[in-house]
Amino acid sequence: MGQRWRDRAALPYLVLAVSPVLTFLIGWIILASLPDCGDDEPWWELRQFELALLPALADFVPFLWLVSTAPGVRRAAIVAGLMGSARYAIPQAATLMYSMWSAGQALNSGCTISSFFAVGVLAPAMLVLWLVSALIVATILARARRVRPRPPG
Repeated sequence: MGQRWRDRAALPYLVLAVSPVLTFLIGWIILASLPDCGDDEPWWELRQFELALLPALADFVPFLWLVSTAPGVRRAAIVAGLMGSARYAIPQAATLMYSMWSAGQALNSGCTISSFFAVGVLAPAMLVLWLVSALIVATILARARRVRPRPPG
């Protein structure tokens, strides 16, 4: 009898690997729809900019596999969920720190998030986080494939 599709240990990792594609696109759509308060370039208020980061909550989806009865799947859910947590928390913390250190837009001190930060710092940092997590996932899955005994025949 075969394993049910939801009881495969690779699924939490797969969700973690593909979630940035969807969350990145949705985040940019949200960001483009937010009102900006910049004079010469787009600037956003922290509370508005945080809306664009909300789709990254999908990085917590691997934790849903913690309800599995298979120990290997639960282990994968913990590892993938922790990596997703880091991928969510690091950009959030960077955004908060930048907002605190930023002097804000000249005419509106509440506008603390610049387009330079969003495009030049945050987007590349999120890409690096995704690449690092993808490399870790690939290593884990390759190692698991080597260790798993193959059925005879």
